[in-house]
Amino acid sequence: MIIDKNLKTIGELATFILKNDFSISYSEVLGACMLFLVLPVTVASAERSFSKLKLIKNFLRNSIAQDRLTNIAILNVEQIRTSELNLEKVINDFANLKARKMNFRS
Repeated sequence: MIIDKNLKTIGELATFILKNDFSISYSEVLGACMLFLVLPVTVASAERSFSKLKLIKNFLRNSIAQDRLTNIAILNVEQIRTSELNLEKVINDFANLKARKMNFRS
């Protein structure tokens, strides 16, 4: 029945299966169509992440722990969100956490 239809794209095939309630009969075909439709065309974001990590790793080598390296890589990959950070507040919060002096009230 599906072969007789003039379906040109995977999206049309998935729509045809759903509209005619063939999803039970052709569940694997529908699953393959849905998987095909949601897969990214490129892996540019993954390649960009590894490229940034390679640059950071070459610069810092193994002088820092894995946890810190991961955090720096995330900051580099997410540059748009990183640029929105209030650095003064981050520095002050960090300084307050690491301060050795304790202020006691009398």
